[in-house]
Amino acid sequence: MKAPPVPGWKATISKQPVFIPNATRDAIAETIMQEVPAWKDPKTGAIYLDGEAHEILDAVKARHMGILLPDQLRDMRNAIGLTQKKMAELLQLGEKTWTRWETGAERPSRSMNVLLCALQEGKIDVGYLRSKQHLPLQDEFGKWEVPGPAEITYQLSKPYPGESNACDAGIA
Repeated sequence: MKAPPVPGWKATISKQPVFIPNATRDAIAETIMQEVPAWKDPKTGAIYLDGEAHEILDAVKARHMGILLPDQLRDMRNAIGLTQKKMAELLQLGEKTWTRWETGAERPSRSMNVLLCALQEGKIDVGYLRSKQHLPLQDEFGKWEVPGPAEITYQLSKPYPGESNACDAGIA
C-alpha cells in the first residue's frame, strides 16, 4: 500500500462521477459513477484523488467514448514497428501529437480514433496510409525535398458506372 500524501490521511474508496460528453462535446450525454482509490483527511472528512485515481477516471471515460487508450496506441505503434516520430509522420500529425496521445496527456479526436481503430483492426494498412502522404519530405539537414515537375504525376479517378467524370463535363 502506498504511503499517504499527507501524514495521517487514510486510504479509502470513493465513488466519483465520470462525465461522458455527447458527440459534439458541448453537453454531457451520460454520467457514470466509478469507484477509485482515494485519500481521506480524517480531520475534515475531505476526499482527495491522486494521479492513479485520475488515470482510472480518464480510462473509463475513454472506454465509454470508444477512444483507444494510451497503452493500446503504444502497442499498435510497436506492432507496426515505428517510432513515435515516424507514426506521427505516417498519420500526418504534428511531431509531438502522437507522443501526447501515447503518454495520455491528450486523447485523439473521435474522427482520428475511427482511423486508428481501422488501422488497429486491419481494415486499412500502413501501405495505404503511406500512399496518401503527398507532403514533401525533409532531408537529413531539415531541407524540404520538393519533387521536380517530371516526378509529379496525377491520376484521375474513374467515375462509377453510369456517371461522368466532372472533369470531362462539357468536353466533346
